[in-house]
Amino acid sequence: MDSYAVFYDIADPKRLRKVASCCEDFGLRIQYSVFLCRLSATEFAKLRSRLYALISLDADQVIFMPLCSRCVNSMESIGRPSPPPDARDVVIVV
Repeated sequence: MDSYAVFYDIADPKRLRKVASCCEDFGLRIQYSVFLCRLSATEFAKLRSRLYALISLDADQVIFMPLCSRCVNSMESIGRPSPPPDARDVVIVV
């Protein structure tokens, strides 16, 4: 399994809700438009395909940033705590 940071900027509120819901199926919400996803190659393909079908290619953008395990384990945050991960998510050490 590989880890990805998934970021999005969606112009339409209706599409935004659908994109957020889709990302919630695959990972842990870190911020409003940022998810941390731990995915197999098949799951990554499914997520990318579902998002491709939901967005407007002219108005919206989704970025998939691969993260190495060292990067994931070195992540830090300040301020409000991140929500607790479930079994499918990456554990973030703060």
